[in-house]
Amino acid sequence: MPPTGRTKSIQNLVDKANESIGQEAWFDAEQSLDRALAMSHGRHDYQGMAEILDLLQQTRAGWNKRAYASRAAVRVVDDEVEDSMEVEQGRYLVQPPLVGADARRLRLLALAGGVPAMVLCREPKTQLGLIPVVAIGPLGAIRTKVKPPKDLKKPPVKWYRDAFASLAEISLEKINPNHIASRKLEAMLGLLDTIPESGMLHEQAIALCLESANEEA
Repeated sequence: MPPTGRTKSIQNLVDKANESIGQEAWFDAEQSLDRALAMSHGRHDYQGMAEILDLLQQTRAGWNKRAYASRAAVRVVDDEVEDSMEVEQGRYLVQPPLVGADARRLRLLALAGGVPAMVLCREPKTQLGLIPVVAIGPLGAIRTKVKPPKDLKKPPVKWYRDAFASLAEISLEKINPNHIASRKLEAMLGLLDTIPESGMLHEQAIALCLESANEEA
């Protein structure tokens, strides 16, 4: 049953998303769920948001699985990201002279085109020989440093996956532990906008939805 107080229009979006998920139409599902999440958030329907975030996690996991299923190597991008750029399924590493904002633009281009692609951005190597990886979103820049792969021109998938996980972990520092659950949730939604590939952040957001619902009660 839909959560108490959910509007018919929101439930229609959730039903449409469930149908799309059943067909593995991840792009259509994400569009419906993004709208449903924003509408439920505006109504402070935290129970409803928890359900929608669970479906979003499934949807984005489907996107990620397709991106990682590509047999192409990680594509290294250092040329200007233009709106006319053809984005293909797979994994991208954006590197200098490009910056985090370029990586975000590339990810949004892939999403708008319904292309399952993951985009990571790295910055110049530090004096200690580490590689900063960065993501840009509503809360500003999220940055962590990781050991570089043997060949930055041909980064292996495991390094790529681990760098994403490290970025998601460090992003939790943006959450003020002294805030109430609903304010933490606001920040967590910003993190999900920044690193939507992270299943862990979705799980954290769902937990905060349930805490926020208890606060309201």
